Formats: sequence, structure tokens, C-alpha cells
Amino acid sequence: MNAIKFITAAAAFAVAGSVFAADAPAANAAVTAAAASTAAAAANANNGIAAKNLNVPSIVIGQPTAADRAAVRTEAVEFVKNHKTALAVQLEQYKN
Repeated sequence: MNAIKFITAAAAFAVAGSVFAADAPAANAAVTAAAASTAAAAANANNGIAAKNLNVPSIVIGQPTAADRAAVRTEAVEFVKNHKTALAVQLEQYKN
């Protein structure tokens, strides 16, 4: 039941976005017809999910461009090896 409500809401959201984006009246009519058929199919639980033509953008996930875990760890270990506390820095300044 929740999946059907979600699909109906997603279809209504996609239709609303498409209606605002469409400039021509013919495009509005096509979007309205597609929304009506999608909503009717989603309302009937016996037909299953029939959301093949929604205007939902797809997301392609590629390789991460950030530093990998080993490089970050190496950098952190190097920082800890060379780290001096504020007191140590102040004592060095007073010596000179």
C-alpha cells in the first residue's frame, strides 16, 4: 500500500514539474494524458507498477575523485609525527 502511494506521489510530482517546464499546449496535453494513464495504472494494485515513462532524472555514480583511505591515513600519521603542541612552540620561541 505504501509503495502505491509513493508511486502515485512521484508521478504527481513528475507531472507537476513537466507541466511547468512544458511551453507548448500539445506538450501539456501529452503530459496530462501520460499522467492520467500512469495514475490509473498505479491506482489499480492488481496491475503492479506501470511507471515506465516518468520524467525522473537518472543519476550515474562514477569513481570517487577524492583521496583514498590509505593516502588520508598516511597524511594523518605524518602530521602526528611532526606535530608540536602550542606549549612546545612557545618554548622554542622563548629560547631563540
